[in-house]
Amino acid sequence: MAAANKTDKSRAVLLQLLRRGPATVDDLATETGLTPNAVRFHLTSLEAEGDVEPAGTRRHEGAGKPAVLYMLTPEAEIGFSKAYAPVLAATVQELRGTVPSDQVVPFLKRVGHRLAGSVKPSNRPLAQRVAAGAKLLNDLGGSATVSKKHDLFVISGQGCPLGAVVAGDPCVCSAVESLLSNVIGAPVKQCCAHGARPSCCFEIPA
Repeated sequence: MAAANKTDKSRAVLLQLLRRGPATVDDLATETGLTPNAVRFHLTSLEAEGDVEPAGTRRHEGAGKPAVLYMLTPEAEIGFSKAYAPVLAATVQELRGTVPSDQVVPFLKRVGHRLAGSVKPSNRPLAQRVAAGAKLLNDLGGSATVSKKHDLFVISGQGCPLGAVVAGDPCVCSAVESLLSNVIGAPVKQCCAHGARPSCCFEIPA
């Protein structure tokens, strides 16, 4: 456990350093006090997880191969931001204060439709499309699984990718409901648990 905590701490430090801009293995080793081999080990893991990517090379003075520069991926950079939840919450509050209440949910459903973008439901069996919907929730930061109950597929989540906002205004689930419906290509009904710690639940008729 102690070794795992040390590894996590080292990776967190490397990610923070890379927020300043591209750096080489030697740059990062100098900044952290880690050996170059240890830095390479962590960078390999971070690259495999999609947090770090090569960003060109830097030539040394004199002979020798150019050193590879590493940088954060756009997805990793977004992960550092804590602004999205409060901005979304403030947007929903402003929406409630400026449009009739019966227009809020339709608006959020249009947002979900827009989030789906150009994604079109495939011709695969419904079970596979539901699984793809659950994967999408996980990609957005959820922890969703699929089960079958009688004539329903159920996407259940431990927690909610929009939990910080849903806790204050459950209607935000309507956007996710619409997103899933567009991606799965079937009616989706939300039955999420709201409250201080929301969790996702969406039903799709089988």
